Amino acid sequence: MVIAAMTAAAALAAAPPAVPTANASQMQIEGPASHRQITIGALTEVADISGLAASPDGRWVAYRVERPSIVRNVIDTHWYVVASDGRSLPRRIGSGGTATWNSAGLVDPGRAIWLPNSRGFAVRAQVDGRIGLWMMPIEGDPYLLLERDGDVERFAIASDGRIVAEVGPSRDALLRAETDARDHGILMDAGINLASGTYRSASFANRDTSERWTGHWFESAPLMWDAPRQAIIFEPASGLEIPASAAERALLETVMPSPPPDGVAAATSARRCPPAASACRPYRLASSLTLEGDRWLLTMIGKDLDQHLYLWDDRRRRLEPIADRAGLLNGGRQENSSCTPAGDALFCVEAAADQPPRLVRLSLYGGTFRAVASPNQALADDGLVVEPVGWRVSGSRASGWLIRPKIPGRLPLFITYYRCAGYLRGGMGDEWPLRPLAHAGIAALCINAIPGVDTPAESRYATALDAVRSAIDLLDHRGLIDRSRVGMGGLSFGSEVTMWVAAHSDLLHAASIASAQIEPSYYWMNSIADHGRFANDFRSGWGLGAPDETPKRWTRLAPAAKVGAISAPILMQMPEKEARLSPELHTRLLAARKGALYIFPLAPHIKVAPRQKFAAYRRNFDWFRYWLQGHIDPDRAKADQYANWAELDAAP
Repeated sequence: MVIAAMTAAAALAAAPPAVPTANASQMQIEGPASHRQITIGALTEVADISGLAASPDGRWVAYRVERPSIVRNVIDTHWYVVASDGRSLPRRIGSGGTATWNSAGLVDPGRAIWLPNSRGFAVRAQVDGRIGLWMMPIEGDPYLLLERDGDVERFAIASDGRIVAEVGPSRDALLRAETDARDHGILMDAGINLASGTYRSASFANRDTSERWTGHWFESAPLMWDAPRQAIIFEPASGLEIPASAAERALLETVMPSPPPDGVAAATSARRCPPAASACRPYRLASSLTLEGDRWLLTMIGKDLDQHLYLWDDRRRRLEPIADRAGLLNGGRQENSSCTPAGDALFCVEAAADQPPRLVRLSLYGGTFRAVASPNQALADDGLVVEPVGWRVSGSRASGWLIRPKIPGRLPLFITYYRCAGYLRGGMGDEWPLRPLAHAGIAALCINAIPGVDTPAESRYATALDAVRSAIDLLDHRGLIDRSRVGMGGLSFGSEVTMWVAAHSDLLHAASIASAQIEPSYYWMNSIADHGRFANDFRSGWGLGAPDETPKRWTRLAPAAKVGAISAPILMQMPEKEARLSPELHTRLLAARKGALYIFPLAPHIKVAPRQKFAAYRRNFDWFRYWLQGHIDPDRAKADQYANWAELDAAP
């Protein structure tokens, strides 16, 4: 897939020359002893927190910690409880098994449901490849409540303590369905993703399975996702199990929180942004939670992805601010999740550009934060400069975060464009190791995409190009960067922007993408037998009809048609299912010796398996150090990698 190999000696001889930037000889930055440089392995294994749930009596809060393991290639989870009064340390209750994720590669957040008597809570847990229901008692050891031939997919606890559970197809049924499809052929219909493959071509939490489209954008699910489910009532004390009634089955449905009274969200933004404040940036409502006494907890989010908590008292018609943060302050990585109230306190997951995820406690009525659990404490002080950056772009405000080492002089710059929420790891999708790059002497800038959902595709791309260009101008004017040594990378929309910048400017010295790009093959592969759904999406999203219907627009928008205009070498690290969607781009880049292509079997849109995540991080790190700094890792195991890159027809 990558250009032919050379010997290690030849690779070293063909290395790009040293970069003529300030402190180029000091790329191995030595920080103060009190600061700990974040390695790529440590970045891969950053722990997240989810599943916050308060006990019915208000005394306890349960939460789950999710820690990736490169060695085991799983995401291990553990459940904890902490007293809501904040007077004692958290207690580990037990393992939650290994995490699962959806077809996009997003980890499914933990979910705990307390018993009515507050003596414990139940969770779904994947153990030894089976998803069952486990009880986590406050006193005593965890134990298995319910396990069947199929996975327990949903559950609820009734007011009398009985458990309602929904069980998916048995493993034997899934095996028979897969074997039948393999042996007898499959009718091509809207459920088939030809790019992915039809037989065990996807991985959901390290479980290789066959997947099918669900009909919602690019969402897929394991085979038999739409088969009827079995719902049962389980009595924990006696072990009695009977089919659930329709009323009992209804307990499984997600109850959406009651929205705040009309006008409250608007009033929150108005409080911050009175009519005269023309430069003010209003908030939008991320989540709302009903509290006792006709009160609502409102989580607002700004355009810089900063979150703010408010308390609305409907009886008194009063809005009170609780907390403001430059990062996320909610129930986990999901921006629309909410903090959890317990008594007169709130428990929240806090994550900011320079603050790895931690659990904090604060009063509902404002006051100081107190860290309850800091699973990433070792990463909290890495000695890097992390600063918010804002600038104007064609009448709009652009924003982002700059991470750089504490050394003087102009540095190479890496840019990623899309979303910069919470703790900055690797940009959207977490593939570009921003902090290790900064430790190595490359400034890293994460830019939040400027909204433009309803604008034509080329307008979105042009706005993004203007944002990137003006950011480079700003940092160059400040004397922080060497604008001749700029790299860029992105996932999904961020990859589209990266390719547009590479093809429509001379700003980039190297680039990296992690997602498929639109081209005719992409259109036909996704349009076959889907009754026009993808065709409509293409038309609304890109203004594109079939390739023979709108050929000029395809030439305008497809990166494969612009390879001749690209001078920066392109590293492509693709999920296998997406690599099949852009064969023309890959072929043209490889033939022109402008790209290197790496394929990740079974990977979803966002690489989530720890070893794949680590590999993507490490290769991006090596790639940008190679092209922006002239650095070659002396590790002999990487000799072929550098030999391949030295063969590319690009100016180092």
